[in-house]
Amino acid sequence: MRIVVLMGGDSSEREVSLVSGDQIASALADNGHDVIKMDPAADRDGQTELNKTDLHWIGIDYPDFKEIPPHQGTQYLKNILIIKRLKTDIVFNALHGGKGEDGVVQGMLDAAGIRYTGSGRTASTLAMQKDISKEFFRKVNIPTARSAVLDRPGAALKHVKKLPAPLVVKANDQGSTIGLYIVNDHSQVKEAAAKAFGFSSKVLVEEFIPGRELAVTVLKKRVLPIVEIKPKHDLYDYECKYKSGMSEYFCPAEMDLQLTQKIQSLALKAHTVLGCKGYSRVDFLLTKDNQPFILELNTLPGMTPTSLVPKAARAAGINFNELLETIVEEGMKQPYRVI
Repeated sequence: MRIVVLMGGDSSEREVSLVSGDQIASALADNGHDVIKMDPAADRDGQTELNKTDLHWIGIDYPDFKEIPPHQGTQYLKNILIIKRLKTDIVFNALHGGKGEDGVVQGMLDAAGIRYTGSGRTASTLAMQKDISKEFFRKVNIPTARSAVLDRPGAALKHVKKLPAPLVVKANDQGSTIGLYIVNDHSQVKEAAAKAFGFSSKVLVEEFIPGRELAVTVLKKRVLPIVEIKPKHDLYDYECKYKSGMSEYFCPAEMDLQLTQKIQSLALKAHTVLGCKGYSRVDFLLTKDNQPFILELNTLPGMTPTSLVPKAARAAGINFNELLETIVEEGMKQPYRVI
C-alpha cells in the first residue's frame, strides 16, 4: 500500500511527532509499504528535505497558495490536497497535539475522502478537551479528580477554592505535560494559570492525587498489559517522558489480577465512551489504597523509543512492526468518514 505518514506539524509537540513519524515510516517501509513522509506545516522544499528525495513529487502539480481561496489557504489544507493527488491508500497519523490530534486534520481528511489511522474527528476533539472528556468519564462512573475550569485569563477562582490543595494547573488541550504546573496552595493558582493560558484558551485546575503512574493501551478492542512508570523527577514531565534513562518502566505492572482487570476495564470503557477507533492510551494514577483515577485519554500516543504503547505491545507479544500493521489494518476497515 501507499501510506503517507503525517508527522511534525505546528503544535508544541512537534519534535516528539517527528521522532514518532521517523520510527513509524521506517517500520512501515520494512513491512513492504510505499511510504511517504508528510509534514502538514511544511512547504514543498520541506517535504523534499523530510523524505531526502524529490522523486515522490514527479508528476504531481504541487498547488500554489494563489490557486487556493484565501479563506482556505492554509499549509495544512494544501498538503491534504497533495495527499489526495498522491493516490494514497491510507494516512498514518503520527501528529501529536494541536490540529493533528484535536479533530481538525481528521475533518480535513474526512472531507477529502482519505482513510487514516486512529480515531475520527469527534472522538479526537472530545479526548483533547480535558474538561469535556472528564464529564464523559464521570457519566460512566470512571473515577477522575475533582476539578474546575477557567475559561479566560483573570477568571474568578471561587470554584477553585473549593478544591483541596495541592493542585494541578494545566492547559486544557495540551499533552506531554506541556503547560502543566503543580502548586502547593491556592495563592499560587493565579500565577500558574497565567502561564498555562500561554498554551491554551482554557485552563483546568484539579486536585492533586499522589499515586503510581500507569498507562493502559487499547488496541482494537483488546486491552494490553499495564505499564507502570517510575520517573526520576517527582512529576512524569517532558524530560522524563522523552529522554532515555529518565524513567523506569515495568510491564506488566506489579499488581494482583483483580486490580489489573479493573483498571483495564476502566481503560476500555473510556476508549468506548469517547468513540475512539483503532488504538488509544489511557493514563491513570493509582493511590496507596489501590483506587485508580483516570488522568486522560490519548488518541495519538507517542511511538518514540521511550513511548509506552510499543512497550505494552511487546509485553503482549506484539513487535513494533506488527503493532503498526494492526493499526493500519484497523484504519483500512473504517469507511470514508466524509462529512
